[in-house]
Amino acid sequence: MKHISPTAPIRAGRRAWLALALGACLAAGATAQETYPSHPIKMIAPIAPGGLTDTLARMLASGLSTRLGQQVIVDNRPGGGGVIGMTAAAKSPGDGYNLLMAYQGVASVNPVLYKELPYNTQRDFTPVGQVATFPVVLVASARLPVANLKEFLALARSKPGALSYASAGNATTSHLTMELFKRRADLRIVHIPYKGEAPALNDLIGGQVDVAFSTLASVLPHIQSGRLRVLGIASPKRSPLAPDLPTLSEAGVPGFSSVGWYAVLAPSGTPQAVVDRLNKELMAILAEPETRSRMAAQAIVPEGSSPEALRRWIAEDTERWRKVITEVGIKAD
Repeated sequence: MKHISPTAPIRAGRRAWLALALGACLAAGATAQETYPSHPIKMIAPIAPGGLTDTLARMLASGLSTRLGQQVIVDNRPGGGGVIGMTAAAKSPGDGYNLLMAYQGVASVNPVLYKELPYNTQRDFTPVGQVATFPVVLVASARLPVANLKEFLALARSKPGALSYASAGNATTSHLTMELFKRRADLRIVHIPYKGEAPALNDLIGGQVDVAFSTLASVLPHIQSGRLRVLGIASPKRSPLAPDLPTLSEAGVPGFSSVGWYAVLAPSGTPQAVVDRLNKELMAILAEPETRSRMAAQAIVPEGSSPEALRRWIAEDTERWRKVITEVGIKAD
């Protein structure tokens, strides 16, 4: 007769219990993925209510609420040049119920500009997808005696250091883009920083400064009225918002481009299945005619990407601005 160990039933019972427990865990995980989301989602916007970033965040949150069947709430966390909101998002649980509306300044410029930043974009966040870009254009005062980019380049090169450019402030997109442009075009132009885009444009219109990079939305009325003269768009290709406007690359500075962008991120550790679901829904929202029309009205271009493409883009964009900031010696105010 075969001998049976007195502990065999115990071991068999343990194996059966472990199998049941594992099966229950797998089933719970599958159910959780199938039912996501089961409660409202928060999207942090690291800016004050009312601006373009806030408008876009609310537009996407509304679309996600409809498609996910759960409310997506925009949580504005302004302050510190975006650092307060970014830090709050980085410290949020990576559970799929916390998202971030990010833009170039907070995602790829701040990590270079600030030495002791409490967040690291590439370490602390999981990319969900790029959602939009916004065109930046080079405009000149109508009082400057140039009709196009080639004439401006000739004038600036003939008088090194005599011309000036306005920016919305130190380390803003308008500042960094011009510094990059100066290096690509071999120009010497004096920087005049302002506290915001509006006062910079006012002095540009008045002729106190000569040129500036600015968003298309801000300068379009002044271009149409003749108070400003547009020299080119900084995008790598012509914008669907202004198809007749040549790029700076084709107008006289080959290879130059600078594009502002928006993206949705999630805290590090967010499950990949959740990231993929969110990306799928965001891309569907961007394809909707109503969304595209509303974005066009704000002079922004819907432009989506995969999570991995966004990961690569953030790394490339960070290094691009690291080089400019280091070479120029730009410091945070």
